[in-house]
Amino acid sequence: MVSMKSFTRDDGRVLQVVEGYREHVLGERPTYSTRTHWGADQYAAAAKRKLKRSQQFLKEFAHWGGRIEGARVIEVACGDGINSLLMALQPVESVTGIDLELPLVEQVERTERVRKLAARICAMADHEGDLDTVLDRLPLRFINMNATAMDFEDASFDFLMSRSAIEHIFPVEKALAEMARVVRPGGLLHLSTDPYFSHRGCHKTAVVDIPWAHARLSIDEYRRFVAESEGEAEAKKRSRRLETLNPYTIRQWQDKIETNGFEVLESEAVPSQLAQSLLETYSDVPETVLPGVEHRDLVNSRLRFWLRRKALER
Repeated sequence: MVSMKSFTRDDGRVLQVVEGYREHVLGERPTYSTRTHWGADQYAAAAKRKLKRSQQFLKEFAHWGGRIEGARVIEVACGDGINSLLMALQPVESVTGIDLELPLVEQVERTERVRKLAARICAMADHEGDLDTVLDRLPLRFINMNATAMDFEDASFDFLMSRSAIEHIFPVEKALAEMARVVRPGGLLHLSTDPYFSHRGCHKTAVVDIPWAHARLSIDEYRRFVAESEGEAEAKKRSRRLETLNPYTIRQWQDKIETNGFEVLESEAVPSQLAQSLLETYSDVPETVLPGVEHRDLVNSRLRFWLRRKALER
């Protein structure tokens, strides 16, 4: 890596480079996504946290009038499948997880790690036995499917959830329309996303040693900075990753969701104390952000929606 004190944008504006900023931001909280170096203690801690979060999630679901008993549940872009598994441990009729890659039931790079975590969760939930045997007993299925073209009948599900996923789906408008279609009128939906312009850079992808670089640089400027500081290979990888994300502000997310057949029950932006503190330290950030980016985009680390499918018009 090349040490840099500053970086000049195409418009001539000079931005401060803060050595150690990336490491500081990424160290804000521990990760509970499986890692190759994990031992038994890390898997146990992650399983315990996942189960605890699942119980809290079910309380929220009940708060909005959801009934888990006998529910038909779908998780769109289910990722590692763990959240779908947790829902299938409840007295549901069925849980369906869809995604383009399904590491819990098909062989991919992270399959072994995901299955270790799933097995620990099942054991803690008193579902003993071989993981495949447990999965076969549960009302759970996984299907390779694109969220923008779901192969389900209208009103097939009572509840839909999609967590940390919609920011990856293109075009997201088609996915939202499909989500509205497959949920019955009056059914509930839960969507959440990491805001693109948050201090953690939407899944940590964009964090470099320029505070909020992704909110202050164009993609070309960002690529140039990473190339100069970390090399062309890293610049290509990180820039490509950024280009797979929907670069929407909180206002844009709210507008898109409110126009897709949903009644918005709750729209919550979750603030970050670290982001607030960093903005006080780097006070030039708000005046150098890209057009349309607001203060709330910089300081909120999570965006959550509870929605109800509107009744069909007659």
